[in-house]
This record gives sequence, structure tokens and C-alpha cells, in this order.
Amino acid sequence: MQDKSSTLPYTKGLYSPSTLLSLYSVDIAAAAVSSAVVSPFIAVVDRSIIENANGKHSLSSGLKTGLRHIFTQPHTFIPTPQFGYVFTTYFTTYITANVIDTTCENHSVDFHKTALMKFLGTSIVNMSLSIIKDRAFTRMFGVSAARPLPTLSYLLFAARDSLTIAASFTAPSYIAAALERMQWVSGPDQGRVAAQLVCPASVQFFSTPLHLLALDLYNRPLASSLQRLKHVRMEYLKSTLARIGRIGPAFGLGGIGNSHVRSYRTRVMGVA
Repeated sequence: MQDKSSTLPYTKGLYSPSTLLSLYSVDIAAAAVSSAVVSPFIAVVDRSIIENANGKHSLSSGLKTGLRHIFTQPHTFIPTPQFGYVFTTYFTTYITANVIDTTCENHSVDFHKTALMKFLGTSIVNMSLSIIKDRAFTRMFGVSAARPLPTLSYLLFAARDSLTIAASFTAPSYIAAALERMQWVSGPDQGRVAAQLVCPASVQFFSTPLHLLALDLYNRPLASSLQRLKHVRMEYLKSTLARIGRIGPAFGLGGIGNSHVRSYRTRVMGVA
């Protein structure tokens, strides 16, 4: 009797192992290109916000100094820990999102389940690395001797990053579909670009107070609740605008660039 299993089609996924490996290679390349482009600016903004919050430098002074360093001495900026922490964080986050997308696509996973898996995966990776990065930045660019970061600061950083990840990797798909359904955009590509730019930026109005409070807990461990509230209120607007300017490259333009590079999968491998 003939073994029926030998006549069954390949059902483990849409793509062969070799094609899947090639797709993952494109995912990694997309993550690397996007992260390399946006990380210098993000590193400068992150440092400037921290030094502004602890009174070391004004926000505008920090931005000018950092940007001047990038454009006049890029060869000395790239090897710094400042750049390395940021690049590692976003490179790993984009790889995680891309690999989850490709894996779910290979196994024909439902859109909503894919969105949930991507949110969970990128949240775990991004929050872990962002907290490590923020702890290092807070110590490197602080005005006092390095000491352990308060537990509440870790929790606030985690809450901040959860909001950002949801707005960067999960919300844009839903918002783009809604924009197209309501005919506010002329096509799916315009909807994706609009959603990818607007969602990460908008959430900064809610996440910036968490960021400022986490930094203040470290910088002023003895401050009262009223003093912390006044500090957050005083720094809120300019810090929010700076973080919007930061998140635009990080998950807005970076997300668009990442998606653009990944679109070449279909041309290189002939995958529909």
C-alpha cells in the first residue's frame, strides 16, 4: 500500500526553507538600514532630554552640540556608547517585528493574531533594551554620582515603552485600514505612511510625563510629589515636542524605511 504522506503537498508553510531564509535575510537588512539611519538623531535627542531634565544643559544647547558632532565628526560619533546603545535597541526591535511578520505570513496567521504577537514580541525586546539604554544614559549624562535606578523609574520606563510600541507596530495597521475605509486617503500606501507617522508621534503626549517623572525620581530622590508635578509640568511641552521629533525618525520614518526595504522581497525572490 502506498504511503499517502509521501504524496501530500508541502504544508509546513507557504515558503520553502531556502526562500524563508532569504526572506529573513531581507528582514535583517531592512532593520539594519533603518536603524543606522535614525539612531544618530535619536541618540542626540535622548541625551539632550536627560541633560535638560537634570539641569546640565538646556535642550536647545544639547541638540545643537549633538547634531554638530554628527555632521562634523561622524567617524568619532558612531563608535560611542551613546550611538551603540540606541542602534542595538532599534535594530533588535525592527528585527523582532520583521521576523514575526514573515513567520506569521509563512504560516498564514490571522491579521489580528499577527498584530498581537508583534506587539508582545516587540514590547518585550524594546522595553528590555530601552530600559538598559535609559539606565546607561541616565548614569553617563547625569550630574551626580552613579547609583541604582529606582524601581518606580523602571516601571515608568516600561509603561512608556508599551505605549510607544503599541502606537508604532500595532496601531498603524488598524488606523491605515480605517483611513482607507473612510476614504480619507487615496490608497493603502498613503494610509500606511500617514498612520506610521501620526501614531508614534501622537502617543508622546501621553508617554512624555512618564519619561520625565522616571528621570526626576533618579535626579532628585528627595523631592516631594508637588515638586515633581511642577517639574513635569514645566518641562512637558518642550520635552514632548523633542520626543515627537525623536520618535518621528525612530518609528515613523524608520518604519517607512523598514517597510520600503522589505518590499523588495517580492522583486528579489519573486514572492507574491
